[in-house]
Amino acid sequence: MRTRLQLRHLTVLAALLACPLLQAQSAATPSPVNTLVVIQLAGGNDGLDTVIPFGDPAYAALRPTIAPRASDLIKLDGTLALHPALAPLLPTWNEGDLAIALGVGYPEPNRSHFRSTDIWETGSSSNEVLSAGWLARLLTSAARPPALFADSLILGETQPGPLRGPGMHNISMDSVDAFIRDAAQIESESGGQNASLQYIDSVQQDISAAAAELMKIKPSIKEPAVAFPNSALGNQLKTSFQLLAAGLRVPVIKLTLRGFDLHSDERLAQEKLLGEFATAVGAFRLNLVQAGLWNDVLVMTYSEFGRRVQENASNGTDHGTAAPLFILGGTVKGGFYGSQPSLAASDLDQGDMKYALDFRIIYRTIAEGFFGIKDPTLLAAVFPTVTSILPLFKTSPQ
Repeated sequence: MRTRLQLRHLTVLAALLACPLLQAQSAATPSPVNTLVVIQLAGGNDGLDTVIPFGDPAYAALRPTIAPRASDLIKLDGTLALHPALAPLLPTWNEGDLAIALGVGYPEPNRSHFRSTDIWETGSSSNEVLSAGWLARLLTSAARPPALFADSLILGETQPGPLRGPGMHNISMDSVDAFIRDAAQIESESGGQNASLQYIDSVQQDISAAAAELMKIKPSIKEPAVAFPNSALGNQLKTSFQLLAAGLRVPVIKLTLRGFDLHSDERLAQEKLLGEFATAVGAFRLNLVQAGLWNDVLVMTYSEFGRRVQENASNGTDHGTAAPLFILGGTVKGGFYGSQPSLAASDLDQGDMKYALDFRIIYRTIAEGFFGIKDPTLLAAVFPTVTSILPLFKTSPQ
């Protein structure tokens, strides 16, 4: 008989794997797998104080309290600059591996955390509700590379977001050691003819299989050459690097950095969050470069919305619309994409910026240019509202 504790423990782990595990990685399949690392900046990152339009005369007037000091800005050209806390990303920009998509959003934007997150993660229009994430719909059996360990790793949190959908094989964990330890504590028990228990048993088997594969590669997991910051995102990216360097074959890794819903006292909190993001991503890149894996990895950020252009009375910002996002990797053709929305009052929509680049164009660009998915029927089904792509990559995928 399972104890109540064991059942509760099993329920937590059962949520991690909704379907049987894909076939394990194989030494007979040495070709690399391109891995997309999606980092959710949860809460609605203030894009205006991330990539700063210091050349727009309205900016300083709209942000008299929360804007970073002009002398501290990391100027990228004559009009746009990075927040000073993003300094660890400057080498990536200078080497041409960092793309900044400007004014990213979608028509008829929604300012609800829940609904706008759902739109970003499913790739839906604002007036439709989809049950499966955009990556789940994209990674069909025909589009998946062979001999995968899983469709994705979800580190730090268990919400699959863009990976939610039937037939997906997602593994969620806090760390390799914790996953192996937890898997060892689950009893194997026959469910007989009870469908619910049979499902639980199948999940147990999947967890055990995943743990067995992790045990095989564990001797190959090494300390990174470049230290990661001791932060939530730093630890997530450290684990990501270690598993990729050890040979784990997985097309998507999902990470989360929370805390961006800064309605008050934004300046110091935003600086801390952006610093955590930049130092962790900077270390991730340096380690991948040293390991010869930088060309096989693409990092993309997303957030449910930007913030309103004018700071509020609490020295923060409220829910807005368009914002920039970062895309970086060894195959990325760095630079600006899209255009920075004007902050002039006549160009705003009820106090918010008008979007300049549909986020689904970025998704389709990644599908074609990074994953190498060319099936027109699949692309049209996943991205029915966009057909164009960006010249985001230096070379086409193999």
